[in-house]
Amino acid sequence: MSNDSSGSEWELYRYTPSKGAAIALTVLFIVTTLIYSFQVVWDARKASKPEVDNPFDTPVDKCESITAISLGENYKKLTVRSTFSAFIPLFFGCIMEIVGYIARAVSSSNTKEIAPYVIQAVLLLIAPALYAATIYMLFGRLLHVMRCESLMIVSSRFGTSFFVFGDVVSFCLQAAGGGLMATVNGRTTGSNLITAGLVIQIVFFGVFIINEFRFSYSVARVCPFYRHISKKWWFLNLTLMLSSILIMVRSIVRLVEFVEGYDGFIISHEYFIYVFDAVPMLLAAIVFIVGSFFGNIFTTITECQSLKP
Repeated sequence: MSNDSSGSEWELYRYTPSKGAAIALTVLFIVTTLIYSFQVVWDARKASKPEVDNPFDTPVDKCESITAISLGENYKKLTVRSTFSAFIPLFFGCIMEIVGYIARAVSSSNTKEIAPYVIQAVLLLIAPALYAATIYMLFGRLLHVMRCESLMIVSSRFGTSFFVFGDVVSFCLQAAGGGLMATVNGRTTGSNLITAGLVIQIVFFGVFIINEFRFSYSVARVCPFYRHISKKWWFLNLTLMLSSILIMVRSIVRLVEFVEGYDGFIISHEYFIYVFDAVPMLLAAIVFIVGSFFGNIFTTITECQSLKP
């Protein structure tokens, strides 16, 4: 491939994108986003309703010995509003997936138009980082409410911030690289930035998944009221774990894609973008939807902070 800046031999795609597949993914992401948005809002509103036992509050007549252990002087209660805010990155990530596939459908009609190419390339690259931000924050809240912050691999004081920081760095590198990939002169630099961003994402996700497994195996030993709560926390943690693994698989394949380069096998075949990017991200959204029926963060916090058996 020539490096001529005139771009006479420059091709944005190595194939003609499928409009039908892009439209189908757009519809599927819209449906899953609307369903999960409704679920989160419903769960948050339900947790906000005043009841006999106030959600996210600990009654004074409940199991005082357990309360003294679980909600000590240094414990900071979680609120519905602060918990809901953790979902904002995920919602933005879903919107980016939708806009990304809309741009891809538009791009299929004119593969030489730069704007829709850049939009779909950048948004589909960085959307998983926003999914990850929500996963990290929900996991941090789960450990906090179950008094298991000591199980953080890094210091509990900086645990969530550590993972979110790595996610932000990964996000910025991939966003910058995705924009540069649209130009001949910036293609190499853009690819290197994306590769670096994906490596950071994979490393931090790897550490995070190990942390999730560590929590799963040690929670019974560390949580002071483990026997007094249901297994809703387990379903929540399973949701976070499965979605993390799906994003990890997606990121590994995308990393191989950029390591292979512009003439590589993966970037030259469109089905990889659907099988190893669209499908994992769609499944991650579905995992959140299904998992919400068995144990979401709002019910887990309510249960732990009110110490209902």
